[in-house]
Amino acid sequence: MTALRMKQSSVNLINQIDDNNTALLEKVFLFLKVNVPEKKEKKEENLTPEQKRRLALVDELCGAFSACQTVDWKKDKEEYLIEKYGQ
Repeated sequence: MTALRMKQSSVNLINQIDDNNTALLEKVFLFLKVNVPEKKEKKEENLTPEQKRRLALVDELCGAFSACQTVDWKKDKEEYLIEKYGQ
C-alpha cells in the first residue's frame, strides 16, 4: 500500500467517526498530534554569517557545471587522448 493510499484510508476512517463522539475524536487528534511532526519552515534568520556566505555561494554557482558540459563528451575524450598520446 502506498503512502498516498494509507493517508486517504486514514482520512476516510476519521470521517466515519461520529461528530458527537468527542472523546474518540480527541484520542485520534492527540495520537496524530504526538506522532506526526509539524512541518517547520526553514528559517534563514538562524544562520550564522559563515553559513549565509556559503549559502550565497551555492546559490551563485548552482547549475554552473551542468551548463558548461558538452553534448558529445566521448568525442572530446577521444580528441584529448589523440592529442596526448597520438594515434
